Amino acid sequence: MNIQNGALAPMGSACLDKVLTRLDKVKSAGIDKWKACCPAHDDKHPSLAISETSEGVILLKCWAGCTTKEIVSAVGLELRDLFPGGKQTRHGPSKAAIEHERMVYRIGHSLQQAGKLEGDDLARFNLAKQRLGVK
Repeated sequence: MNIQNGALAPMGSACLDKVLTRLDKVKSAGIDKWKACCPAHDDKHPSLAISETSEGVILLKCWAGCTTKEIVSAVGLELRDLFPGGKQTRHGPSKAAIEHERMVYRIGHSLQQAGKLEGDDLARFNLAKQRLGVK
């Protein structure tokens, strides 16, 4: 942080500055870590933990239970503002989504072998096969 117009101003990435400048009672909590009052609830004592990953992603954790979406909305931002370039960096489905498709495939395969796969179940089984790249 540096002094700017008599007030402390954060020093960091554009994503980080965009978040920290909209929060109250921002204090350093270590390297690439800060604490502040959560804007999503009536917070008198800082309960919001803020950190920046090595990739420049901003992580927010309200210890009172506010969601990240509630926090960014309260300061006029969107979830994409927490990621460098304004977008999420995930490529492809999450591990949970892939595991879900695998489970659908296993159940469908079992039903197919028993001769009980038809209608909506067959359509969902075929979609899981397509998403998993199974022929």
